[in-house]
Amino acid sequence: MRLEWLVACLLLLPMMAGVCLFFLPAARPRKLVVTGTAAVLALMALILAVKVLRASIPQTMDVSRWSLIVDWLDLLLIGYFLYTGWRWRHSLVAGLAALQGVLWLFLLFWQLPSRGFDAYPTFFIDPLAAIMVLVISLIGSLICVYALDYMPRHEAHLRLERTRQPRFFCFLVGFLGVMNGLVLANNLLWLFFFWELTTLCCYELIRHDGTEEAQASALRALWMNLVGGVACVLALFLTYRTLGTLSLAAVVTQASMGAALLLPLAFLSLTAFTKAAQVPFHSWLLGAMVAPTPVSALLHSSTMVKAGVYLVLRLAPAFFGTVLSPALAVFGAFVYLSASLLAISQTVSKRVLALSTVANLGLIIACAGINTDLALAAALVILIFHALSKGLLFMTVGIYEQQVESRDIEVMEGLINRSPVAAAVGAVGMLSMAFVPFGAVLGKWASLEAVAQSPSLWFPLVAAFIAVGSAASLVFWVKWLGRMLSSVPLRQEERLDREKGPFAYGTVLGLTGILLLASVLVGGLVRVLVLPAVVALGYQTHLVATWSGWGSYYGFFAVWPVFLIAGAAILLPFRAWRVRREDYRPVYLCGENLSVSDPSFRGLADQPVPLETGGFYFTSWSEARLNPWINALGMVLLLVILLVAGVRV
Repeated sequence: MRLEWLVACLLLLPMMAGVCLFFLPAARPRKLVVTGTAAVLALMALILAVKVLRASIPQTMDVSRWSLIVDWLDLLLIGYFLYTGWRWRHSLVAGLAALQGVLWLFLLFWQLPSRGFDAYPTFFIDPLAAIMVLVISLIGSLICVYALDYMPRHEAHLRLERTRQPRFFCFLVGFLGVMNGLVLANNLLWLFFFWELTTLCCYELIRHDGTEEAQASALRALWMNLVGGVACVLALFLTYRTLGTLSLAAVVTQASMGAALLLPLAFLSLTAFTKAAQVPFHSWLLGAMVAPTPVSALLHSSTMVKAGVYLVLRLAPAFFGTVLSPALAVFGAFVYLSASLLAISQTVSKRVLALSTVANLGLIIACAGINTDLALAAALVILIFHALSKGLLFMTVGIYEQQVESRDIEVMEGLINRSPVAAAVGAVGMLSMAFVPFGAVLGKWASLEAVAQSPSLWFPLVAAFIAVGSAASLVFWVKWLGRMLSSVPLRQEERLDREKGPFAYGTVLGLTGILLLASVLVGGLVRVLVLPAVVALGYQTHLVATWSGWGSYYGFFAVWPVFLIAGAAILLPFRAWRVRREDYRPVYLCGENLSVSDPSFRGLADQPVPLETGGFYFTSWSEARLNPWINALGMVLLLVILLVAGVRV
């Protein structure tokens, strides 16, 4: 298939499907459109990846004849953001949108015509772009299909008189095409257009339920991302003034200009941090948890936040050898540590997942700052497996939420007995984020080794942040697993999963299979997909011949025996030591037990005292206490990055 048709399909098919879904109120046609679009999109992404990996050079495509339309659509977007700020009387949104509009008009109608304009080609497709398209189109498509079962139950819980699903699926499915356009764009004006479209989709999806909390969270997400939009326009202006081009590939290849590009690179990094919800901008992503769970799954796994780390990884060769590299490494590692510590005190499941996302994105940015071939390979491994694991976890949490009618981890106690399929899948997702031999841990392992090999004086601090952050992440995953996999013999545990939605359970089980397969074949995944992307970024890496998977890159051992041993270690004792319900005996509860099925005892004055169990959440280190300090330190680090870049210029 020709490259032009592939790119057009990846961009336009989801957008056109989204428009069609907006006008389809009936459920059956909606299911056909969503599943058909998902299948075609996944197939096109696989074909594109094979085509790019087989080619010896990056593929390019130029459609600059459409650039004028894109420029005017950008102005319409900015106008809509300005209207939104005026409509909701949000001065910050209105002010940032107005500032962005003035800067955009100045760039477009004064600066560019004065010196001529070059941004060839429009689209640039290399192995890094292919990885991102796979993540977006495979995982994002599964999430859209999952939403077909989730949204009817969600609306039944809200007791809506009229369905809002047409509008919801319009933005959800269209989001995939917008993200594909963003990661393929080489012309920075086009990249900015898709960047702002992701902001629009995010805003509309977060406020979907129409509550005051949803609208407030959506406006917070909007103004924080508009900060990134303003930074992006400033970066475009400075880049064009320095290089005379707005080609992203040219920015990377002409980084030898050194200090002259530091300030635009710093502004582009700030742009990426807002989209990736890095400290101190992480509150918009936490607020986004108010949205329906498919939105959370999409934002965290394959869209929106991944756009931020993609931009940093794309620009990593331009950072090489500059003061921005160690600055980004320290900043990313600090975010990884901070978000991991914040997650320990959380009892709300989606909030734990959100902070875990912020942390892992910080680790990817730290790897880009370390800026060696091994660090970049580690970043891509973390990116891939985080997308798989986090998509799976959000979808399973959505199933739990509808079964127990709560997002609280404590309410999920004993879920393995009440909803065994969903609980087992969730356990796989949690294990894949924190334990060997899953791929996410391989990325963390490699990132620590990359830090150890780097000579910078700042990197011991980076290593300490990553090590402590990894330990903290282990704490909150183990706590959650312990509550979910515990058995509560005194309580009547009613089965919750008698009605299994085919789309919800089918996509969750399918994504579990992909995650397990990718982890078993991680060596091949690294060789075939990750290392070609590192080479394409310009790193003359010796890892191509030596690093194939687990362990130090000086050696390799197959992963599949580890899975067999781990599976046997878990399943055999479970089968051998399984306790039957009739073997349960009541526990002494400091008084006469009322009954086996009633977890309470007779206390003072013969009054019943209920049994209460719960986890320990380190409330003295709560988010309310830590967040002001973390935000302040994050702001200081951002100012240091901008000031250092400005002084060097």
